[in-house]
Amino acid sequence: MSDKDSQPAPKKKKKHDHPHHGGAWKVAFADFMTSMFALFLVLWIISSTSAEQKEAISQYFQHPTVFKSGSSSPMDLGGRTMEKQKTGEGRVGGTKDFESEKMQALDSLLTSDTVLQKLGKQFKTRMTDKGLEIELSDAQGLGTFELGSARLNPRMVEPLQRLAKAFSVLPNRMVIAGHTDRYGYAAGGYSNWQLSADRANTVRNEMTALRIPSERFNAVIGYGDTELAKPENPYAPENRRVTILILKQGESMMPKPPKKKRSGWSPLGEVVGEED
Repeated sequence: MSDKDSQPAPKKKKKHDHPHHGGAWKVAFADFMTSMFALFLVLWIISSTSAEQKEAISQYFQHPTVFKSGSSSPMDLGGRTMEKQKTGEGRVGGTKDFESEKMQALDSLLTSDTVLQKLGKQFKTRMTDKGLEIELSDAQGLGTFELGSARLNPRMVEPLQRLAKAFSVLPNRMVIAGHTDRYGYAAGGYSNWQLSADRANTVRNEMTALRIPSERFNAVIGYGDTELAKPENPYAPENRRVTILILKQGESMMPKPPKKKRSGWSPLGEVVGEED
C-alpha cells in the first residue's frame, strides 16, 4: 500500500445556507403602511366630526348595549348614518325614531338587570309619548321607603345604583315624581303632599350622590294621593311609589307656549285681523 493511499481523505467544508432576505422587508413595509393608513383614518374622523358626534362615539364604545344592536360601526348608532340623525342644531339622535330606539334599548338594559329583577312587582317600566318611565313601588308589601317617612329603605340602595349607572350613559333629562296612598296624617301639619315631594327629592339626592349632574333633572314633583295606581283600592301598597321619567331629547314637563291669538272681529265665526 502506498503512502498516498494511507493518507485520510480531506474533509469537505459544509456550506451553510443563508436565509433569503428578498421579501421580508415587503411584509414589514406593508404592516407599516397599514398602520399609517389607520392613523390617518382616525385623524380624519376626529377632524371631520363635531363634539357631539365624538361624545356619541365615546359612549358607544363605553356602553355598546345601550345602542341598538346590529349597528355596523360606532358611526352608525341605531342602524342609521349620523347625517340622518342630525337635527337643525347638529345634535346626534335628535329624531323621534332614534329617541324611541334609545328608550327601548334602555328599557331592555334595565329589565335584564339581575338586581332590578329581584324587586319583582316593585319594579316596572312603561313607554310613554314623552319617554321611558320607571316605577319603584311598595308592591308585595316591600317598602321603598320607611313607613310614613322619606327615609330610603336600605334594600333600595343597590337598585338605585344600577339605575343611576344606566342613566349616566345617556344625556337625556329626567323627571322624578312621588305618590302616596290615601292614608293621611292625624296631626302635625304634614300631609301626603309633603311626603310625596320629599320622597321624590330623596331619590333625586341619591342620584346626585351617584354622580348624576343636577342639570339632568327637569322636575321633581309630589302628587300626593291624587294619581293612584289602584283607584279602586286607594290604600293599596302599589299606590306608594316613585316614578322616574327619562325624557326623550326635546321633551319637557314645561307647558308649551300658547299659540298667538288673532286680533280683530269675527263675522260668522271667521277670525279677521292680524296676529298680535
